[in-house]
Amino acid sequence: MKQEQIFSAQNVDRAIEKALDALHLDRDAVSVEVIEMGRKGFLGIGASDAKIRVTYEVPDAPKPPEAPKAQPEKAQPVEKTEAPRTARPAREQDGTPRLVKAAPHDAAPAPARPEKPAREEEKPRLVRRANGEKPAGEPAPKAEAPKTAAPAEEKPDRAPRPAYVRPEAMPEAEWPEQAKEAIRFIDGLLDKLGVEGHAYVTAQSEPDHLRLEIEGPDMGPVIGRRGDTLDAIQYLTSLVLNRGTDEHIRLTIDTENYRVKRAESLERLARKMAGKVSRYHKPMTLEPMNPYERRIIHSALQDYRGVTTHSTGTEPNRRVVISPEGGRKFSGRRPRQQ
Repeated sequence: MKQEQIFSAQNVDRAIEKALDALHLDRDAVSVEVIEMGRKGFLGIGASDAKIRVTYEVPDAPKPPEAPKAQPEKAQPVEKTEAPRTARPAREQDGTPRLVKAAPHDAAPAPARPEKPAREEEKPRLVRRANGEKPAGEPAPKAEAPKTAAPAEEKPDRAPRPAYVRPEAMPEAEWPEQAKEAIRFIDGLLDKLGVEGHAYVTAQSEPDHLRLEIEGPDMGPVIGRRGDTLDAIQYLTSLVLNRGTDEHIRLTIDTENYRVKRAESLERLARKMAGKVSRYHKPMTLEPMNPYERRIIHSALQDYRGVTTHSTGTEPNRRVVISPEGGRKFSGRRPRQQ
């Protein structure tokens, strides 16, 4: 069962955070429709809060079992028993009793009924005593063999997720000078952050695309919330890598295969939201994403029938909007009523 609630806050991001905290749900479990983007106003005059409509699934309440209807008992027919009538002696007209003639002695006697054969002697029944003791002579009950529990069928274990495979490292002697400078910057940054780890150049690197990997015992602080910290490290390192050079070298920094996992999660989210847009014919606005993640959403839905995608807003709050195919694009504001 679907439910909807409306939340308002200073801006759309805070309204979404307020809704997730109030509903105790993750961002992937709800769909957000922006009603009003909100305005800052001038010196506080004319300011208005942003409003969003949040749709989420709620499990249906189980129906109580119906009580069986009591059927009325049919009345049993009562058999009428007639009392035996006693024969009254006949009387004469003057009131004297009439004499009944006796049967003659030579009358044929009534045929005698054949005697029933004697029944076999019934076996004496064994009566249990009131205190539960068994009477003498009663055979003891046979002891039942203990039932052995049937061996439980072994359920096949779920297929384990593929383990993380460490990317192959490029020999340090083959590292370009710019890559060495980027590695020194990342190692120094990790030291300042108090994170144990180091970076290296992977064998998948190309002359115009440098791929670096960070490894260590705990990479959670390096990844951050939804990869924000990892994106910041990649952005700062890219500035250091391309400083003072005419040619721009692309840079990708990853750790513990996070980039691939995040791409798979975004593709699942895109297909889920596209299904809702096709079903309800309403546009859905996703959370703010960087250009790399928005590109993943657009690529995942470019061949999805019935929906189109476009981006709206300005960085860093630029979002992807999934709209029904054939409908006009949703800019975040409702049209004025005439």
